[in-house]
Amino acid sequence: MKYRIWHKYFLGYFTIVILVALEINVFGYRNMQRRVMTRHTDTLYEEAMLISDQYRESYIEAGVTKEEFMEQMQMVSVLLDAQILLCNREGELIAVAEASGIRKYPAEDSQATLNLQTLRADILEETVIKNLTLEGITGKPSLAVVEPMIIETRIHGYLIICQPMEAALSEARRQVLTANINSGAILIGVACLLGFLIHYHKKNITKLIKGAIAYTDGEFAYEMDVKGKDEYRELGNSIHYLAEQHSNLVNYQKNFIANISHDFRSPLTSIKGYAAAMKDGTIPYEIQGKYLDIILFETERLSNLTNDLLDLSNFENKGVRLDFSKFDVTKMLRQSAMTFEGKCSQKNLKIRLVFAENEIMVYADRGKIQQVVHNLIDNAIKFSHEDSIIEVTARLQRDKVMISVKDHGIGIPREAISKVWERFYKTDLSRGKDKKGTGLGLAITKQIIAAHNENIKVISTEGVGTEFVFSLALAE
Repeated sequence: MKYRIWHKYFLGYFTIVILVALEINVFGYRNMQRRVMTRHTDTLYEEAMLISDQYRESYIEAGVTKEEFMEQMQMVSVLLDAQILLCNREGELIAVAEASGIRKYPAEDSQATLNLQTLRADILEETVIKNLTLEGITGKPSLAVVEPMIIETRIHGYLIICQPMEAALSEARRQVLTANINSGAILIGVACLLGFLIHYHKKNITKLIKGAIAYTDGEFAYEMDVKGKDEYRELGNSIHYLAEQHSNLVNYQKNFIANISHDFRSPLTSIKGYAAAMKDGTIPYEIQGKYLDIILFETERLSNLTNDLLDLSNFENKGVRLDFSKFDVTKMLRQSAMTFEGKCSQKNLKIRLVFAENEIMVYADRGKIQQVVHNLIDNAIKFSHEDSIIEVTARLQRDKVMISVKDHGIGIPREAISKVWERFYKTDLSRGKDKKGTGLGLAITKQIIAAHNENIKVISTEGVGTEFVFSLALAE
């Protein structure tokens, strides 16, 4: 059976309802009983003490008659809904005041006395007695307090106030009923709120699920339309952003395969065609050297493309592994410039080296930085106009050295500047000006500089030229 999240909400809610009911009607009722019983006991005890003082002041000292005193006790019994028993110090019952009247002992038609200790032996020894039952006197189990009436350190008698236990118990039940009604009203309100929240959550989760399924099926234009400004909207936007990125990745993969296919098929077609032509004699032996040079050129293109792909694959899967060391970056730049003398002479280009100091020590991976410089100078040569100058500079800026490779060539269109770091991206889509390039050099360059925790940027104006600038940390 599949459990939805709202099933868990309902289960949690009903668990809370059961716990609240148990707390109020079991544990709460017991606590309420105890508190009500304590309060009733305190009230009865206070009244017993007041009556004892009144007995001394009115009955003994002021000479109030027994009948008048008992009439006053009857009024008190009505207020307390209780029986007031008066007995002498031996425990012989003298009178009982209750709402229905006053009973005197012994009765007028009998001379027999009634001793309370015969009904309960310890009655005069206790202060508070619960569930007291005196046959013929108290009709129901009662809560009783016993107060001795002391005059001049001598006990003259005892005052016993008996209130039916049902009075305290019914009050406790009423309070529990009130608590149940209040809790029920709160729980109904919570249920309504919970229902609204469940509906809200269900609606948004359903939208997110439908959106995720749509994106999985390739419907990247699907709009989830999640309302509100909470985490659901953020999650919906994140899923939508993820779908857009996936869509871009799918498009990128298609372009990647198309570019790979183009860059591999073109040289392979040339190699196969010229090799077959030489084998079957279509190309005479005396001019085969020209076409062998073309085959070698295309083979070098394939080799460069394969090496660049392997570099990128290693960088992405294992990260760029760096071997840091201290070296003179000006010396490395001079050596890199010298390797391009042959290419520069073909277009009558010159490389101008401008350094802030003759020796600038940096802390980096020498081999990887040389690869970066080689890529940048190679690009500059490809896209420079003939008879122009390529400037390679190294200037100091605080604790960094800024290395720049600047050409005076065709430049990069403004809309293409942000894309030059992408794999296989070429501003010359026909590959007319960059027949040998793989379109991976700048992507590799970007990753190498990023691995050094440094930055590289490009500044270009179409028709004027392009400058690449990257930073390196100075050696301490």
